[in-house]
Amino acid sequence: MNKKLQFMLEGIIAIIIICYLISKLNVGEIFTILKGTNLFWLSIAIILFLISFLITVYGVKILFDTIKPLPFWEWVKYSLCGFSLGLVFPGRAGDLSIVYLIKKKGFDYGESIALTLVDKLSTLIIFGLIATIGAFTILKSKQLYWGLAIGAACILLGLFIFTTSGRSFVRKIIGKYANHFKGFNKAFQRLINSHKEKLALNLFITLIRPIINGILTVCIFKALGIEAPIFFAIIISTITIIMSLVPITPNGIGLKEGVGIYLFTLIGISPEGAASMYALTLAIYLSLGVVGMIIYSIQLKKETLFSA
Repeated sequence: MNKKLQFMLEGIIAIIIICYLISKLNVGEIFTILKGTNLFWLSIAIILFLISFLITVYGVKILFDTIKPLPFWEWVKYSLCGFSLGLVFPGRAGDLSIVYLIKKKGFDYGESIALTLVDKLSTLIIFGLIATIGAFTILKSKQLYWGLAIGAACILLGLFIFTTSGRSFVRKIIGKYANHFKGFNKAFQRLINSHKEKLALNLFITLIRPIINGILTVCIFKALGIEAPIFFAIIISTITIIMSLVPITPNGIGLKEGVGIYLFTLIGISPEGAASMYALTLAIYLSLGVVGMIIYSIQLKKETLFSA
């Protein structure tokens, strides 16, 4: 499918989902809630968001240090660019753009993709386990079975990619582009055999990320004058992050908010209150995304000047 047409369809789907959600909400009440936003708690939430972002960047950096160390702030710059593109591409695919961005730093595509997928896989497994715990505490029996089935399928698919059969299957799919992934298995094996401590640190960082995300969600709710239990905030924010991986809309926009609003209503938070929280969260994401796009544009200009 033509890329432009694909992006257009994903954007249309996102708009349809958002319009449907708005039709089910009291928009006037949402505006009333947002008007009363407490700037102190919002500031705390923004700080926590930045901390979460920097921790995530460091988790990626320590994996890539097994190939070639780069300064932390270099990784911040490239990750900001990737974050911005991730807001546009479906299923967080934009996060993989960092593979292209660091190519000129001496990283092969195959090695970069292997380490990026390891980071994504650790995220999927840990977040999936937390989401599974949450499914047992929030969802009803029929919903629980669907949630567990989808979570298990995602984890198994991620693990399958790193098997011999999985890599063979992927090579058949990508066909002539397979040469770009040279070094994939080498980087993966080197990480497992010689850098277990870095992999363990990456897993630890991945483990604390849902906790920070949960606290961040609680702070945004507090900014809106709403009390949310930290346990359920961690669970629901984790589930919605997994939902954002579904390649239907750009960055899962609309899909994750719909799921999140529904889950928060199950623990007693009004749909309008949950929607207000997601509106503020989206504003924070877009603000960082704008910063990332500015940095990406500057980077492109620099590359054009040096190549001229």
